Amino acid sequence: MVIRIGHARLKPLIILLFLAFLCGACDSLPSDQALIARFGQKRPELERLRRMIDEDNLEGRIHADYADPKLSSSRLEEYRSLLRDSGVMRLWAHGKSEPFELIVAGTGFLAQGDYKGYMYNPAKPQPPPVPPSLDNSCFDTPQMSDGQRFCNVARFLDGDGG
Repeated sequence: MVIRIGHARLKPLIILLFLAFLCGACDSLPSDQALIARFGQKRPELERLRRMIDEDNLEGRIHADYADPKLSSSRLEEYRSLLRDSGVMRLWAHGKSEPFELIVAGTGFLAQGDYKGYMYNPAKPQPPPVPPSLDNSCFDTPQMSDGQRFCNVARFLDGDGG
């Protein structure tokens, strides 16, 4: 039995499926509380990553299958192992003692999608005002800068608090 659907009926169906996918994708990011809990559980691995970034004066991104920096294969595997163990999907560093970000989860393309993770900033500036929670739907959350999308972990790493 073959069911035929005309192009006029297929187009709205595709649009509805696409919108349903987008709404579902927003809900797939971890909650703020889940990120905070994960940070507490994975603090030693995250601290090791911070020290390695400083040791290597690392500049660039590291993913599971892509890396900008020119590192030895063993050092790159050490980064990737720590990223896997800590649940981080992407690291983006800007050199020794500079801010870096750790993407934990993302939807869509990283350049244009929604993502959550941690940001380390050794300068420890006052955080910009943020919405009460980043858990809201991507359709409800106002546009925000990258610095507002992350938990700033500077006060937790390097023995400064916690």
